[in-house]
Formats: sequence, structure tokens, C-alpha cells
Amino acid sequence: MKNKFYWIQTILFSFLLISGSLAVQAKNRLPEDVLKQLNAYNVTWNTLSVNGSMESMPLGNGDITANVWIEKGGDLMLYIGKSDTWSEATRLLKVGRVRISLSPNPFVEDAHFSQTLNLYGGEINVSAGTKGNEVKLKIWIDANQPVVRVETEAKKDISITCTTELMRPEPYTLPSSDDRLASSFRGLMNSPVRPSESADVLVKKPDRIQWYHRNESSFYPTILTKQNIPELISKYPDPYLHRTFGAAILGTNMQPLNDSTLISAKTGKKFALSIYPYTAQTETVAAWDAQLGSLVNSIAAGKVETARQQHSAWWDNFWDRSWIFLSGDADAQKVTQAYLLQRFMMACQSRGTYPAKFNGGNFTFDYKGLNGDYRNWGPGYWHQNNRLFYMPLTASGDYDLLKPWFDMYKNMLGIQSDITKKYYGHGGAFFPETLNFFGLYIQDDWGWNNVDGKASDTRWIRYHYSGALEVLTLMLEYYDYTKNEAFAKEYIVPFATQVIRFFDQHWPRINNTIRFVPANAIEQFWDCVNPVDYNAGLRYTIAQLTDLPENLIDKQLLNEWNNCLKSLPAIPMTQNKQKILPAEEYGIGRNYENPELYVVFPFKLYGIGHPDLNVALNTYNDRIWKQSNCWSQCPIQAALLGLTDEAKNGIMKNITALEPAIRFPAFWKPGSDYVPDFDNGGVFTLALQHMILQNVDEKIYVLPAFPESWNVDFKMHAFGNTTVRVKSQGTKINQLDVFPADRKKDIIVKNL
Repeated sequence: MKNKFYWIQTILFSFLLISGSLAVQAKNRLPEDVLKQLNAYNVTWNTLSVNGSMESMPLGNGDITANVWIEKGGDLMLYIGKSDTWSEATRLLKVGRVRISLSPNPFVEDAHFSQTLNLYGGEINVSAGTKGNEVKLKIWIDANQPVVRVETEAKKDISITCTTELMRPEPYTLPSSDDRLASSFRGLMNSPVRPSESADVLVKKPDRIQWYHRNESSFYPTILTKQNIPELISKYPDPYLHRTFGAAILGTNMQPLNDSTLISAKTGKKFALSIYPYTAQTETVAAWDAQLGSLVNSIAAGKVETARQQHSAWWDNFWDRSWIFLSGDADAQKVTQAYLLQRFMMACQSRGTYPAKFNGGNFTFDYKGLNGDYRNWGPGYWHQNNRLFYMPLTASGDYDLLKPWFDMYKNMLGIQSDITKKYYGHGGAFFPETLNFFGLYIQDDWGWNNVDGKASDTRWIRYHYSGALEVLTLMLEYYDYTKNEAFAKEYIVPFATQVIRFFDQHWPRINNTIRFVPANAIEQFWDCVNPVDYNAGLRYTIAQLTDLPENLIDKQLLNEWNNCLKSLPAIPMTQNKQKILPAEEYGIGRNYENPELYVVFPFKLYGIGHPDLNVALNTYNDRIWKQSNCWSQCPIQAALLGLTDEAKNGIMKNITALEPAIRFPAFWKPGSDYVPDFDNGGVFTLALQHMILQNVDEKIYVLPAFPESWNVDFKMHAFGNTTVRVKSQGTKINQLDVFPADRKKDIIVKNL
């Protein structure tokens, strides 16, 4: 079981990639002019929250997250999340809910109040109280250690109380698949044995409050048995059983009042609370408790001021990696804010053991009568949704945030290869569109009575296999950016070997040409022939793979890939070759997607700088589904085709996808998913990046789809360990800095 040691590895991975250090920096890296622009987009509220956690701010260190809000006339509240808190019913649960009360209470009517999300500092700053009785609070989650800090400083003596409010005080069993909570259990909704979750447990301690949730049961053996692979139960350890998660809270000059509450031992002007969330799979609760105790002691032995400086250095490094600041009109400023906040939230939740989820990420909150443990569409990863907020991380240089996404697929490669051999009797590995964090279909999609089955019950995703080609595409793009040969050897080559082998061996050849049938064209067309997403994905990835350094690929594997490429059918097109089709043969559409445009994105065979741009434009203009919001790709494809107005209009729809009752301006409302809708944020982020910069082979296109009414100051990453900084008015560039300098010859711009 990976626990705190994985955390340390992830932190080191982050700093190795940016050539940083955990040592305290002598000087900030972020230029002063950029810091000034960034600070202008801090989120400040001057009124207290009246709708609970729907009016919360996000905070996090990549693994541990918190929704933070202050109730009107009440208390400071934290919803604490973590990337690895999987329950016995497979759900990703909150660690807990914490209430902090001050006396005298500064959060009263007619008193001063200010709550600011400080983006640069990775912290929330609060000031409140009547004149002469002001209180300041700082909430931060250490970027380098698993601890939440709440620091209080008052002008006059106060007392403080901290209470853990158990999220699950009683055991719960889902009564039926029609229950309003059922979608949160999707995967087990239709289980003959109703999914249950045990109650959280308070632990009596002399100097702290502590609680945990422990899985004493698991659906893992049931899932593997139902998917006809019981023999693999012993080969791949159960990831749910005995998983234990919870937290300890300690405070300076504080003591337990009871098992759930800490109180100040005496009044004072300064207090500091430390919350230590922890997850591990242990044989006993005592073993988990001992590990948590060691973690607390290790962190507490260090100096908080040193930790704070290192925390600040991490966020300084983060914001120095890249930036986009738009100006020129109100829309430009709204887009800038949306981009910065989306990127901030990814930094808060994507350095843990598992990737963030599309349907709420780690920032779910109380919504429409359902608490923060609920998320529509449940605990599974839906690739088509999740990919969209991981794909922008290369251009922003946030390579460390990609690690959990890549690791999830790398870690399930073994079991998916074994399943492929068992089901189909050939090599390679397929990856379902909807899957668990350890692999396999989510069980409701496979079907509970799918005895001796070799494909899922649901036709929506039965032959939807192209997601693995998209993961491979992003791995290859990461390599193009970094030229990291160790990554290529450890991740790309093993993954590509099994993924392409599956496509190469799974379907018959007729006259030496693979005939992809049965097949899906994503979810849009079922049981079609030679879908374009398979074809384009294989063409794009194999071409990239064969360009890898010779020392990474043996000759036999290279021949295998080239033989697969030679065996592909032609890209399906209209008879006059002026438009691409979703498949060679297809029936009625089932969803709201345009698979024919997968040749533009995610598999960039057509677009600016590529041949036959007119064919791609014809295909785009004649698409059936013209939309934005949530997972729709139209704004991204518009940017890649140089359609400035379409791209701009699309991203404006995405960034205004908000509900008035939800206060934080980047908690995107649920489109087809749940709130916050992170694939909605991913779409406009990708579209904006491609409006500003595109890589085509060795060329770097700057401002290829940028509005003349906007100005920009950006620093972005490009292929070949290159960074580009530009300041422009419209497409007229006033400053162009390229590092390394010899890459400036590869820049293509409209107006220089």
C-alpha cells in the first residue's frame, strides 16, 4: 500500500521536473510584474457565507484538500478531502468536517469581514471583528507535508474550540437503485448485495482528537468474480480491504474536552491548529494509529516557520512555470480569472496517489440536500471526461500534476493485459471507457448477470477502446515537451506495446487490412465499421512512437508497430474526399458527439500547419453537434483550426457555466456531470492554450487563433524543453522571448 512514502515520491517528482528544490529559496522566482497581475485575481469576499459549503473556497496541497467557509454568525468550517479515501462501497469519501469556533465570536453582523484566497501564497486569509477586537486567521495546507494549518491571531484574548463533525456517524446501506443517493454508488447501484459503508469511529486520545473510517469488507472479489476473472483475485491485492483513513487534530495550548472536541486550555491571542489526514491499508487499526502517530511526530518536530517558507517557495515555483493574463475588455478578464482558478484547483488536488475526478474532483460540497460525500456518476473514472483537465498540464508546465493520471494507467496495465489474454486469447491490453482506479469496468456497466461475458452489457461503451490511445497521446506529448527518456522507457514503451498490440491482434485482417468490426465510434455510433477514432489514434501515436530515440525501442517492436500502421484502413471520407466521416459504416447517433473531428483533436492529424486544412474545416463546419460546456470539444477544435471567433465564443460559454447560489467563480455548474464540473474547466483551458500557442512538429505557432480585441502577457511551454513569453496587443507582438534562444527560428506568428 502506498501511503506517506508515495507522497514523498510525488513531491520529489515535482521538484525534479522543474529543477527546483525543497530548500528555502533566497529569492522569489516569479517576476514582480507577473506577481502584481496574479494578485489582482485573488478572490475576496466581504460577507459571510449564508448557504454553507456552497459558498466555500478551495484549498489544497495536491493530495489533501479543503473547502473553507465561514458561516454567518457562526464558525470557520472545513470540508477535508483526500485523493485516496476509497470506502468499502468503492466511493471516494471526505476525510471529515471540522468546525472551529472563536469566543468572543468575530463573525457577527456589522463587524468587519474579509476572506481572501491568496493564489500566490496557496492560502486563505481571514480578518474579522469589530474595531479593537479584530481577529486574523490563516488557513494553509502545507505543499510539502500532509498537514492542514489554521493559525489565529487576535488583538485581545480569545478562546477557541475545534470539533470534528463525523461525516458518517452511523452505518449506511443503500436501500435501492432508485434511492436519491444511488448515483453516488454507481458501479454498485444494481448489486444484489446492497452496498454498505461503516460508521466513522472516534479515538480517545489524551492530547488530540482523532477519528477514522475503516473498510472491514470489500466488493473487490465480487467485481473480479462477476467479470469472470476470479483467478486474478490473489494476483492483484485488494485495494479496498482494510483501507483506513481519518485524521488527528492537535492545537497549541489546547486539550480535549471530549473525544470530538478540542478547547483552548486558557485564553490567549495566538492559537495554531494542525490537522493531519492519513490513509493506509493496515492489518489492524492499531497499526494505522501507530503510523499516523509517527507522521504527526515527524512533522511536529520540524519548525513551522521553515515549513511555511518551503510552502511559499513551492507556490512561487508553481506560478513561475507559466501564466496567461488577458486584457482588453471585461471578457478577457473573466477568462483570465477562470484560467487561473482552474489551474489553481488542479494544483490543489493532483499530486496525490490517485487522479482528480471529473465529477466534483476533491471539492464536492453540500448541494441540493446531498452532502460532500455525494457525487453524481459515482466513483468510477470516465476517461472521456477526465482527460480534458489533464491534457492542459503540458503547455502549462505542470508535469508533476500529470503523474497520478499516468500512474493510474501504468499501474493497471498488468491486470488489463491478463484480462485481455483471458477474454480474447491474444496479446495486448484494452482499457474500458468507464473504469475503477485499479482497472476493469465499473460493475454496473459490465452487468451483474454477464456470465461468461467478454464485453460490457452496456452498448454505450461496449467497444469504446480509443481512450487508451488518448492516454498514450498525452504520454507522447509529455515526452515531446520534456524529452525525458527515462519516462519514455518506464511509461511510454510498456504502455504503447500493450495498447497497440491489442488493436493489432483483436480484429481480423482482410486482404492485409484490419477490419475494425464490431466497434464503437466513441459513444456516438454503436456497432460501426472502421471508426475514425481508432484509426486516427493509431496513425497519430504510431507515427510519434517511431520517432522516439532508437535506444528506446528494439527492432522487433518497431516492426510490429509499423506493420500495424501499414494494415490500417483508410481514414473514412466522403466520396469527393472533402469531408471526414465518423466511420466507414455507421447507423444512428446516440449521443451529442462528433467523432469525425477526432482527427483534429485529440489526434492532431489535421489543423493549422497540417495538410488539407480545408477538409478539416469542411468537417467542422458540417458537424451535427455544435455546442460548448462540459465535455464538448468544439472550442478546442475551433482553436486548432484557427477559427478565432468560434473558439472565443465557446470558451465564454464554458466560463459562464455557473450557478448564482454557488459562490466560488470556478466551481463550474454540472453540465452532464456534477459540481464542480472539472471537464468544463478543462475544455476552455485547452481551447485558450491553443488559441495562444500550438506545436506542429518543430514549429511553434504563436497567437494562431487570438482575438484582435484582446491583449495578452503569457509564458507557456512548447516542445523540446522550450518556453515562450509574449506580450501582445491583439496579434501584434511587442515582446517575444524564447528559451532556449535557438528555438526562436521555429516561431511562426502573424504580426511581429
